[in-house]
Amino acid sequence: MKRILLIIAVVCAPFLTKAQFNWGHNYVEVGVGGGVMNYSGELTNSIFDFKHIHFGGALFGRYNVGQFLSVRLQLALGSISGSDADSPDFRNRIRNLSFNSHLFEGALIVEANLMGFQPRGHEKMFSPYIFAGIGVFNFNPSTTHFDPNLDQQRVFLQAINTEGQGSSTFANRTPYAKTQISIPMGIGIKYAVSSNISIGFEVGFRPTFTDYLDDVGQTYPVNALTGEPFYDQTPYLAGQYGNKSTQELFADKSYSFILEDLKARGLVGDPNLNTELATHIEGMSLSEFLNYITPYIDNPNNAASGSKDEAALSEYNSYINARGGNLVRGDKLNDWYVFTMITVSYNFIENGLVGFRKRRKRKAGCKSSQF
Repeated sequence: MKRILLIIAVVCAPFLTKAQFNWGHNYVEVGVGGGVMNYSGELTNSIFDFKHIHFGGALFGRYNVGQFLSVRLQLALGSISGSDADSPDFRNRIRNLSFNSHLFEGALIVEANLMGFQPRGHEKMFSPYIFAGIGVFNFNPSTTHFDPNLDQQRVFLQAINTEGQGSSTFANRTPYAKTQISIPMGIGIKYAVSSNISIGFEVGFRPTFTDYLDDVGQTYPVNALTGEPFYDQTPYLAGQYGNKSTQELFADKSYSFILEDLKARGLVGDPNLNTELATHIEGMSLSEFLNYITPYIDNPNNAASGSKDEAALSEYNSYINARGGNLVRGDKLNDWYVFTMITVSYNFIENGLVGFRKRRKRKAGCKSSQF
């Protein structure tokens, strides 16, 4: 990130220096923007994942300091999402996590107009520009409930501490803040339709300082040496879902993927799947599957040799190994989000306060000349 900021500073420097000697006409603009938002993190395939694009909008005010430099204050609102179900990587599909979040941003941005921009008198009507700044944004990742009786209910994940945040076991993991800092930077073009109206297009990247836009950052809350889980032990529903807690059921959703994948393999007659097991799990709910498999996960010796139960445990372990094991939940660096938008703005070069003050000065000058 430091390298990126340094490159932007080096590129901007000549234009900012030139602007000191050629300020031109200073003026204010107000405008709106509309476009799309998306994010890059553990639950997307790339920084431009077209399966997870959402509409976003912005309001901004821009102060233009001559032809080459502009300062913009902007408020933006949109949403982001991601899902392992869309991943081409089987390992990620086994992980089976997903999220949605609103994203509200306030940003202070400096623009450098590479060719100069001065719509007054139709002097310079077009320019590409680069920009960088600092932003503050708010997010709150949520996902759908695992309980089919509460299907489509959104559950906010930060409060669940899916990676053991806030527990005495993981003293170095504090709950992540839902308000964070970003570094808006990007490129764009602007064109003056008239002396007062301009349109533009920009692509803005936002590196952040958090890995939890998607609630996925480090590891499952398990002992890295022994694999012992440190989930909350309060059952979501006593006697159901293998007596697992709400925390574990939201943190580890591989169980539901494994069940559905085993069912699909049974339907197509996969010769590698134990036929007795395939018949046994047909029609099982997630709760029933967890009640069935959990005792064998906790104590593998309970599964008789050559039985469907041993086959079930073997299949489960095979999926977990393909996922990368019981420990790693996220393996990428800090998350980014991107805001691509079209803008329309109106400037006050010869209108509003700026023009009014100039007209008043001219009028006052005329009056004084009469005396």
